Amino acid sequence: MMYHRLVCIAEKNEAENLMTLAKAAGSTGGTIFSVRGTASSNFLSFLCLGDSRKEMLITVVDDQHFLSVFKAITEDSHTKKGLCLSLPCIRTYMNQTTNPIEGAQAMQNKWEMIQVICSSGYADDIMAAARKAGAGGGTIVDGRGTSKPDDVTFFGASLVPEKEMLMIVVEQEKAEDVFSAIVSLPCLQQPGSGIAYSLPVEKFANLGHSQE
Repeated sequence: MMYHRLVCIAEKNEAENLMTLAKAAGSTGGTIFSVRGTASSNFLSFLCLGDSRKEMLITVVDDQHFLSVFKAITEDSHTKKGLCLSLPCIRTYMNQTTNPIEGAQAMQNKWEMIQVICSSGYADDIMAAARKAGAGGGTIVDGRGTSKPDDVTFFGASLVPEKEMLMIVVEQEKAEDVFSAIVSLPCLQQPGSGIAYSLPVEKFANLGHSQE
């Protein structure tokens, strides 16, 4: 099954409403991050990328619900300026199940970005496991979950609102080993403890170092 990573950038305090729309259309949940736009032109400001505080919503949706979720988010008449984009996932770990995407090897990407969204406090342990499997380093971003009290009751799991997103860029030939090491950690075995997925990277360069 194919999965898509949906990224929505919206005005402050609007991401919760977008997540409600996404859930009604088939999404199982998401994570919200506080971000700041840095636009230097009126055109980019019009696209909701101006120099102001925004919110970024990330949700991962399967093929079956992708179009309905995308439509629900982008056609909502109450949402102010914003944008929504999707990226294909190479592999995912959701609901304690690993899903490698058929044909992923045919993408011929040299690099992958592995992203893990987990409960706050676990990203450093996850990064340590990734390093042991061959990753070099990563970046941790603070966020918050979108679960409400009735979600916790419905899923029968204790969901922590505070979240962390760990981003790791790794060579494609190491990606499977790193991904497997991450999703086998005990801290990701409980329902609601986190998700992981990887995305193709078109180009990658370390700044401040000469590249071949």
